[in-house]
Amino acid sequence: MNNNIQIISIVALSFLLTSCGFKKISQINTNIIYIQNIKISGEERFSSTMKNNILLISNIASENKYHAEIKIKKHNTNKIKDKAGTTTRYNLSISAKLKLINIDSKEIIQKTFVRNNDYMVGTTHSITISNEINTTKIIMQQLSDSINQFITLSMRNT
Repeated sequence: MNNNIQIISIVALSFLLTSCGFKKISQINTNIIYIQNIKISGEERFSSTMKNNILLISNIASENKYHAEIKIKKHNTNKIKDKAGTTTRYNLSISAKLKLINIDSKEIIQKTFVRNNDYMVGTTHSITISNEINTTKIIMQQLSDSINQFITLSMRNT
C-alpha cells in the first residue's frame, strides 16, 4: 500500500514539475525579430562574421520586420612607448553605429557600441599584424554579442 502511494506521488510530482512553464532563454527569443536586410559599411574583413552573428537572432516568422545599417569605424592609437620612443603597445578601438529601421512604421532605433582592447608589438612586423588581427576578431565578436543583446532587449520591450 505504501509503495503504491509513493509511486503515485512521484508520478504526480513529475507531472507538476514538467508543466511549470520553464523555457530556456534562447527559446524565448526565437520569434522576436526578422532582419530583412543588413548593410554593413567599414572594416570589410570582419563584417561578414558580424552579419552572420546578428542574423542568428533573425526569424522570418516574426511580426517585427526591420532593416539594419551598421557603420564600423576602427581607430588604432599608441598606448605605451619605451624610453627610446618606440611603441610597445597599441590600443585598438572599434565603434559600431547600429540603425534599425522598422519596415512598416518607419520607426528608427539607433545606438552606438564601442569596444577597445590592447595588443602588444611583436618582435617582427608579422607578429604585430597577427596580434592586431586577433584583437580585432575579439572586439568584433564582443560588438556582435552586444548588438544581439540590445536588439533582443529592445524588441522584447516593444
